[in-house]
Amino acid sequence: MTQSLIALFSPETSPQPADLQPFRLLCDTLFFYVLPDQGTTPADIDEEQELWTGYTPVRLSSEDQSRFMSLARELKGHEAEFHGGLLASLSSVHGDRDEASVGALISTLRSGTKTTASREKTDEGLWQAMLILKLAEMFREEEREITQGFMAVSGKEAELFAAIRGEEEAEDEEGDEEEQVLRELAATAAPSGPTLNMTRLARAWGHFFIRDTRAAEFPMLVTTQEELQGLLADTYETITGRLPRQLVSLAVPSQPESNDHAALIKKFKPATEASGELFNRLLLEVAASGTLSSEQLTELQGAGNELNRAALPFLKNSPNEKVMRFYAYEGVSLTDLFARVCGNRAAAASEQAATGLLAVLS
Repeated sequence: MTQSLIALFSPETSPQPADLQPFRLLCDTLFFYVLPDQGTTPADIDEEQELWTGYTPVRLSSEDQSRFMSLARELKGHEAEFHGGLLASLSSVHGDRDEASVGALISTLRSGTKTTASREKTDEGLWQAMLILKLAEMFREEEREITQGFMAVSGKEAELFAAIRGEEEAEDEEGDEEEQVLRELAATAAPSGPTLNMTRLARAWGHFFIRDTRAAEFPMLVTTQEELQGLLADTYETITGRLPRQLVSLAVPSQPESNDHAALIKKFKPATEASGELFNRLLLEVAASGTLSSEQLTELQGAGNELNRAALPFLKNSPNEKVMRFYAYEGVSLTDLFARVCGNRAAAASEQAATGLLAVLS
C-alpha cells in the first residue's frame, strides 16, 4: 500500500511558487500558512491548484481579526519605517493593540512601552505572531522588487559592456569568458539590507503551528531557510542533550520560470516513481517511530542513493541544481519542538513520541 508524504512549508507565510516547487518533486501534498488578510496566493492559481494548498490554521476573534486586517492595510504604505531595523528588534510585547494606527504602533515599538490595562491573554500571542509574519511578508516582497530591479539594471550594464568592447573582441574566447564573469558578478551583487530575525520569525510561525489542529497530519516540515535548522538543532539539544541526525541528501532540479514547475513535476514523478515511493515510505517509518536504528538509516540512505540516480537525467538539463538535506529529531515531535521554541519550558522528549523530520533546501 502506497503512503502519501504530506509536508508543511516553514517558517514563512504565502511563499512564492519557486520556493515550493523543488519540494513538490518529492512530496505528494504540500501545504503552507496564509494570513487572514491575504488576497491572491499560489493556491488560487488554477494551474498550480493541485501542487500546493494554503490555509489559515488559526483565526482571531471577529473583533481582533477585523482590527488586524485594518492594521495590515495601514502598514502597506509604511514598510520602510519597520524595515529600518524595527523588524529585527521587534519587542515581545507591542503595546495596546486597541490603538490600531501605524503611528501609535511605531511609537510603542520604539519606546518599548508595555500596556498597563488588564487584558485577556487568549489571543495576545497569536496577534503578535500575525503582526510579525505580516511584516516579514512585506519585507520579502520589497526585497524581491529591489532584486528584480537591480538584476534588470545589471543585465543592461552587461550588454553595454559587451557593446563597448566591440564585435571583434566579443568573438575572442577570452572576451566571452570575461562577459560571463561579469554577468555572474552582476547576478550575485544584489544590494544588501536588513535581514529577518529567524528566531522571532520561527516563534511567530510556531504560534500558528502549535495551535493548528492539523499539525499532526504533517510528519515533515520543509524550508528554504538553513537558519531554521540551526535554531531547531539548538532547541533539540536543549531538550535531549544531543544533536539531530542528518539522514540523507538529495540533488533536485529546479526551473527558473514558474510556468515550468508543473511540466517538470509531471515528467519527474513518473521517472522516479519506484525509488521515490520507497524513499517516502522509509521516511514515514522514521517519523512514526521514537527511535532511529542503524538498519533504518542504512536502508533510507540506500533509497536516497537510488532516488539520486533516477534523478540524474533531469539534473543534466537543469539550470539550477539544488540540494535537499533531511534531518530527524529522534524522539521529539515537531509540535513539542516548536512548543519549546515558543517558550514552553515544559516541552520535553517522550518515550512514546514520534520523530520530527525537516527537509532543508539550499
